[in-house]
Amino acid sequence: MKTTEYQENLNPFTAIWTRPRASVRYVIEEKASSFTFLLIVLSGFVGGLLSSLDSEQFLPVGGIFLLALLGGPIGAVVSTAIGSGIYLLVGRLFKGEATYTEMFRAVLTGQIPQIWLFPMLVFWMLLFPETYFLQSGEMPFEDGDLLSLLFILILGIVSIWTFIVQCKAVGEAHRISAWKGFFIIVIPATVFIVIIVAIIAAVMIASV
Repeated sequence: MKTTEYQENLNPFTAIWTRPRASVRYVIEEKASSFTFLLIVLSGFVGGLLSSLDSEQFLPVGGIFLLALLGGPIGAVVSTAIGSGIYLLVGRLFKGEATYTEMFRAVLTGQIPQIWLFPMLVFWMLLFPETYFLQSGEMPFEDGDLLSLLFILILGIVSIWTFIVQCKAVGEAHRISAWKGFFIIVIPATVFIVIIVAIIAAVMIASV
């Protein structure tokens, strides 16, 4: 597959919305390791905040921010490292050409749309904690007001786009199509789900 062309001085944080493959290729080819570190910190921080959404508030807001800032990047490194290795191996079935470093950078770049959720999450958490956190005795997302429903809609749209960008990112790293990138992501996820379901079923049968 022909290598994706990109403009010099492209800004991945904005171009990812309209030119995801060019953004991924630019980060792979041009960006220094410091940019990779920045993506680890930002994506991990936002991921940490997202993990607290619609869960019971076990710490003050300041403590949640600190925990997300310190623990989130560690989780981002671990998940990206494992995911990159899996996508690298599965990609070989589709004649992918990526190196591990290229895949690692591609997967991180694919998280940029999610990073843009940071201002909304902070606004939501600070001003409307009663809808951001799960209240005692309530079901998830129960009795949300109009603004909270809007936030949930935005979160859903960005999550879908992040997945699409990830498919393109994996495809770009391997220099194959986004559809092949989709299957590289979906196949191991499906295998993992089947294994978990099989284990749960086996445990339930054994306990009868």
